[in-house]
Amino acid sequence: MSAKGARTEAAETQRAEPKRINVAVSPDTVRALEHVIEREGVTLTEALRRLIGYGDFVYRAVRENSEQLIVKGQDGTREVVLL
Repeated sequence: MSAKGARTEAAETQRAEPKRINVAVSPDTVRALEHVIEREGVTLTEALRRLIGYGDFVYRAVRENSEQLIVKGQDGTREVVLL
């Protein structure tokens, strides 16, 4: 996704009215949300927005753009693979 495409999508998203949804989530998802809330000091809503945004970025990169995502850390390098 180009920077121009990202800006266009972001502008369209900001103009759209927020949509309230009600979903049931797994205990693993609750723990992931709690982790972001505690670590970053944000609200539940903001934690959910961030995790969805991160997931969308990874999903689009791998599925739509056929890109390879590599995670580098102290323990080595890993490739992100979506099945």
